[in-house]
Amino acid sequence: MSFKEHLVNLVLSFRPFPAVTSAATLAAAPGDGGGEDRLSALPDDLRRNIVSRLPITDAVRTTALSTGWRGIWRSAPLVLYDQHIPGATAPEHVAAINSVLASHPGPIPIRTAHLVAFDFKPHEPELAEWSPILASRDVEDLVLITRPMMRMFEKLTLPADILRCKKLRRLQLGFWAFPDTTNLPGGLGGFPDLQELAILCTHIADSDLDRMLDSSPALEKLALATSFEVPERVRLRGEKLERAIFCASRVVEIAVEAAPCLERLVMWDMIPSEPPGAGVRIAGAAPALKVLGYLDTRVHQLRFGDNSAVITVQADTNPSPRSRVPSVKILLPLPHNISISIKVDFNVFSQVRMLLSFLRCFPNVETLHVESAVPDDESTEDQNAEFFENLGPIECVRFHITKVFLYGLRGCQSEMALLKYLALRAIQLQKLTLVLPYENLGSDGENGNGNNIIAQLHDLLQPEWASEACKVLLQRPVSRLICSFDKAFYLSIQDPFLKEDGEVLFYYMKMREHDVN
Repeated sequence: MSFKEHLVNLVLSFRPFPAVTSAATLAAAPGDGGGEDRLSALPDDLRRNIVSRLPITDAVRTTALSTGWRGIWRSAPLVLYDQHIPGATAPEHVAAINSVLASHPGPIPIRTAHLVAFDFKPHEPELAEWSPILASRDVEDLVLITRPMMRMFEKLTLPADILRCKKLRRLQLGFWAFPDTTNLPGGLGGFPDLQELAILCTHIADSDLDRMLDSSPALEKLALATSFEVPERVRLRGEKLERAIFCASRVVEIAVEAAPCLERLVMWDMIPSEPPGAGVRIAGAAPALKVLGYLDTRVHQLRFGDNSAVITVQADTNPSPRSRVPSVKILLPLPHNISISIKVDFNVFSQVRMLLSFLRCFPNVETLHVESAVPDDESTEDQNAEFFENLGPIECVRFHITKVFLYGLRGCQSEMALLKYLALRAIQLQKLTLVLPYENLGSDGENGNGNNIIAQLHDLLQPEWASEACKVLLQRPVSRLICSFDKAFYLSIQDPFLKEDGEVLFYYMKMREHDVN
């Protein structure tokens, strides 16, 4: 698969699952197909509701059922997923969309329009016609993903009329160039109902993203994926913003400024900026933050404070209430039950030290996810054993961490030294889950270093641990670690970093030995 194909597939994987399915079965239909027509006797409003839940081709066909059904679809809010339109070519898709819009006239609103099945470049005139229709008919759920063919990084400019869709609740854009909103005729306006915004492989300037956030007071979910050039700096703010997701993007700085409801800041596979030193800056207290990661010790700098006074966390940073900038403590007043995820190359001593500095900044962490990165050629891990032996207490380790997950365990000296440190000091530790590297799995599913790690675990279990009881598991991986918008966006999934359980290779319940005297 080429890079372009991989990128297109990645962007398409982020699109929301259709609320309408073409794969449903009529499980309640009688076997003989006979019987009384009860649907036609239903009130018109209920029949409109039913029709709006059908795939577009089936919904249109209802107009031919009988005289009583002829006007039902045309008077129901339009729900259009173009992947449900049969047709092998883009012109056929475009012709079908034109036919649907012509047959379903205004002022009946368009509830949903997901147009993702073709490249818009040859069909810019049609897009120019559709955009004001979408705006004038108050589309609520709009997904526009073009499919670039040979023009990999030549972005189409998004029609300005799309930014006049004032009733939007969800907007997802893929492979576009966002229009310059500085001198936009009529201005950007506002999106009072917009709750979800996803910018996917779309060129959007910092100032335009700022204006979008300022114009969306109801925004709850923000996603930025596969953005390689701009935006450079993302300033998270909004009274209702709860979730911010970044994936496979190059961002110079992500700043949490005024987001009192922000619960999740998720970063997957972030690309190092040029020059290096991408920042994650928390400008003030984050009272609702429960999920943070992956902080990558190879990519990210963790900073606290506003632009006038910023503290950058370094390796061996030792925060205290006295280490502060005006009105901002390094030891942030974060809530309990926090999940944090950190990616680190255990073969590089400075990164291991940075991992521990990150932990010092979040004293209330209860769930810790650590991904062991594929090691570089240069190794400095021989310094780590003595370092951990002399390491002082870390508040979250000592008093709060209950669960630790270490992915990509290779059994190197630094990994085992960290595990020993946690085992001997984490008095609340209840579960330690270790997962072998995915890349080491052979075609038969075997992992070559599993037996060696089990032997090391037996050594780890010899001394008495700090906690009363801790479950220890060693597992094979189920799949690679990948970005999942669904896991990150839905608050019903308590921990978006939690992976599926693989085959258990080792299990042990470590109990503290009590003094019989």
